Amino acid sequence: MASGRRWLAKVNDSKVGSLILMAVVFGSCLVNGEYLGGRRGLSGSSGAVFDITKFGAVGDGATNTFKAFLNAWIQVCASTVPATLLVPAGKYLAGPVIFAGPCKSRVTVEVQGTIIATTSGFATPEWFLFERVNDLLLTGTGTFHGKGEDVWKEGCGKKTNCNLPPTSLKFRNMRNLEVNGITSVNAKAFHMFLVKTEFVNIRNIKLIAPAESPNTDGIHLSNADHVSITNSKIATGDDCVSVGRGSNNVTIQGIICGPGHGISVGSLGKYKNEEDVSGIHVNNCTMIETDNGLRIKTWGGSGPSKAADIKFVNIQMQNVKNPIIIDQNYGSRGGDSQVAISDVSFSNIRGTTITQTIVQFNCSKSIPCSGVNVADVNLDYVGKTGKTQSASGGSVGAICDNAKVVFSGKFNFPTCAK
Repeated sequence: MASGRRWLAKVNDSKVGSLILMAVVFGSCLVNGEYLGGRRGLSGSSGAVFDITKFGAVGDGATNTFKAFLNAWIQVCASTVPATLLVPAGKYLAGPVIFAGPCKSRVTVEVQGTIIATTSGFATPEWFLFERVNDLLLTGTGTFHGKGEDVWKEGCGKKTNCNLPPTSLKFRNMRNLEVNGITSVNAKAFHMFLVKTEFVNIRNIKLIAPAESPNTDGIHLSNADHVSITNSKIATGDDCVSVGRGSNNVTIQGIICGPGHGISVGSLGKYKNEEDVSGIHVNNCTMIETDNGLRIKTWGGSGPSKAADIKFVNIQMQNVKNPIIIDQNYGSRGGDSQVAISDVSFSNIRGTTITQTIVQFNCSKSIPCSGVNVADVNLDYVGKTGKTQSASGGSVGAICDNAKVVFSGKFNFPTCAK
């Protein structure tokens, strides 16, 4: 069954059989990783390169090229030597595409042009799905344009029970993934979604959508392990990065976030039998005019799970709302959250805020937060004017409900009573 899925092509006409036959023929004719438009590697790489324009792709921004992507992928995935699927300069319209493995060798997808999403025709909740493809590199200076502006008005907004529009780039059941250099613009929903992935390195990317765009999370993780997200710019209408259920050993560093809803662990506890979260380390990031800063959020009335070893260190903030939050009453379900939060630290947080309450810890009554440390936080309250209104004292301060918190170092606002 797994080998059959390798040739999976999302087509809705009578040519499915032809595509499968082509896959078998092409595979038997492959010589040294080259066939039908293949050429020797790009500079600095070895192996075969398969240019989608050699498979019928037209870079006019109007011709749907998804079949060219899939035909090129068949060759790339079947290559016994490292192979590259190349998207050259140009504008390529494409409906939903599934790149399924396992593949026979290391695979590179290099995007130099702009890939534009169709508005409709999505039978599954993703635009580009990479599945069971180990040792994958997605790279290039090109852009994935999700055309979210065409569907946002009809989207989920703040509805709790709603099927989100398609994610632009989903990676599922993968190991050893690297993403660098690419840009994603105006995703219909999430820009990137990692689920059941491990050993992932994401760096030097740009994820961009307007502040008012709904549910356009930059990168969402679910059951992801050993993930590094570094040196990237994320400006969206939702969380810049959201770390969900079952994710462990995640490093987020050198991110410029804003606009958006900040960097979040959660939401957790929405579903039954969620796996624990641990080892989430956020360091040297900049938050610019985000609706939230650094946040841990869990649903009320959740089932039992744990969230531990969560560190936010060396963070610069500019006019941020709700800078430091633990919210265990997230969602509309009611009841006490059963997610046990422990070993959490916020340290060396600097800059400005438009919220008078800088620290907001609203933890579960039945399972209070434990081992929470806050150190060296200096955030000037500037209000909506952008000018400092209170450097210390007054109503600027902290709330610590059902939380065991230790404050240390220097602060320019009143902290919670010991």
